[in-house]
Amino acid sequence: MSTVRQTIFSSIALVMLLVGGKAGAQTSFNGDNAILQDTALHRFFKLLQHADTSVVSVLHLGDSHVQAGYFPQTNGGMMQQQFGNAGRGFVFPYNLAGTNGPEDYRWSSPVKWNSERVVDRYKSPVLGPGAIVINTNTNSPSLSFLGRQDSFIENSFIEADLFYDPGNDSSEIVSNGADIVVTPMPFTGSPTIQRAALSFQDLQQTFAVKFDNTAKGPFRFYGAYLRNGEHGVIYSSVGINGAMYQHYNDFSNILLAQMSVIKPQLVIISLGTNEAYGRFDALTFRNEIDKTVTLLREQNPNVCILLTTPPDCMRVTHSTYRKKVKGKWRKYSKTSVTPNPYIAMASAQIEGYAREHGLACWNFNAVNKVQRARFSQLWAPDHVHFSVKGYQLQGQLLNEAIQGAYRKYLAETKKTY
Repeated sequence: MSTVRQTIFSSIALVMLLVGGKAGAQTSFNGDNAILQDTALHRFFKLLQHADTSVVSVLHLGDSHVQAGYFPQTNGGMMQQQFGNAGRGFVFPYNLAGTNGPEDYRWSSPVKWNSERVVDRYKSPVLGPGAIVINTNTNSPSLSFLGRQDSFIENSFIEADLFYDPGNDSSEIVSNGADIVVTPMPFTGSPTIQRAALSFQDLQQTFAVKFDNTAKGPFRFYGAYLRNGEHGVIYSSVGINGAMYQHYNDFSNILLAQMSVIKPQLVIISLGTNEAYGRFDALTFRNEIDKTVTLLREQNPNVCILLTTPPDCMRVTHSTYRKKVKGKWRKYSKTSVTPNPYIAMASAQIEGYAREHGLACWNFNAVNKVQRARFSQLWAPDHVHFSVKGYQLQGQLLNEAIQGAYRKYLAETKKTY
């Protein structure tokens, strides 16, 4: 067994243990934990059957539930354990942007960076495949990447594509130990956006780059895409805290960049939570889902799309009251948790749209309700997000639903022969 596969196998066993299961165990939901319209994934499943001789790309797109990394990485790691690991995929220096991100890697830099996100009021018109960009006015900036070896995700790579905008056509990039090929315009938005393809002789866990002869204006860095040269699955995740379908649609160049850089054969979309905490309009929400799906299909008519519904989030309210105790008035605080009706409405719209348009759908909202007792101790204090173990459990459940649909596909395929 290769080092990559050994690492993933050990990590999956760890994840299963963390969420209270046993490695290899199946969770029974009496049929509730299933992919609806699962035949919409058959094209993707056919690719998985040949993943031992090819590379299959998956993009998991979402909001804060995805940005933290635990939810997508658990599902992605389990898929790679079964079908092979072709690399870490898209990575971004969230820590340099001053926000949270996956903990299995870290970036460093001697210079100060600013960030712009798709949810910000003032932002660059080009945000790249990660819906976030870091920028600096420092001349000749440098960056370093380190994949953490104690992580349950395998971060070794032999190829790293870097995406950046130096502001001119005369910049140079230096990285010790790497062969470098620079090509222009990996995605639309600016004529000076470049891709630097770094190739190494052996598997690496880290690299450092320096960009010389950059323009006087801000230098922009959009992230990197890592491959290890093996066959199997590359599972990339892109999530932004506070993101909604509308954000990705209003800045459609993000989706275009993702399709160009990541080239996914399956796009998993986990959005809808933030829409349910604003002025929710069912028709407007459904139209935004349609805009996203339409754009993805325009870029790749063969792409498979899996919509997921949000967790069974609640509204948490804090109030104070006074009570007389032993003749003295004392001030007390009270926390109340009540259902958010818009969560159920958003989930119904996602499921209804998927059914109407023949898309695969995982109704996690329903699963979350059925498994309320199992998740009861796994919520964050805001009762909108999960703890680490909660997100790992969510990722495990998504993988079990996908596995169930895949087994059905294999059984049906055998009947045709």
